[in-house]
Parts: sequence; structure tokens; C-alpha cells
Amino acid sequence: MLRDRFPVLEDLSGSRVPTTVIYGGADSVVPTAQSARVADEVPNLFERLVVEGADHNDPVMFGGRVADATARLARAVSGASGR
Repeated sequence: MLRDRFPVLEDLSGSRVPTTVIYGGADSVVPTAQSARVADEVPNLFERLVVEGADHNDPVMFGGRVADATARLARAVSGASGR
């Protein structure tokens, strides 16, 4: 079990930045329910991507679907800033 705490929701609670939450549907490091809660409660959810069947460090978590979601977020953020 991890002893470190990562208060993601606390850190993002005042953020106005669009946020994409990506997590594996079979994550053995960060409980899926915890990641789902972050997606449910983050103030400016842009996108939620659940990679079904994927564990925390599975290669698919670094693959095309994740890269595409990251690119969509980058485009949205750069468009929102008027650049």
C-alpha cells in the first residue's frame, strides 16, 4: 500500500484550467473509484478517458488513445487562451 497522499481534488479545487482525467479500468496502484471521483468532482472536466482493462503502468496507458486525449486538451487550452 502506498503511504504517500496525493490530494488531487484539493489541489484542483480552485483551478479554472480544463482538466482531462485518464485512468486504467484495472488500476492496481490508484483505485479506479478514486480516479472516477476525481473526474466526477474536478471543477473543469474537459474529458474523462477510462482505458478499460488497463493497469497503472500498462503500455496502453502511454499509447495512442492517451496521446490523442492529451492533444485534444492541449488544443482546447491553447484555443481558450487566444493563441
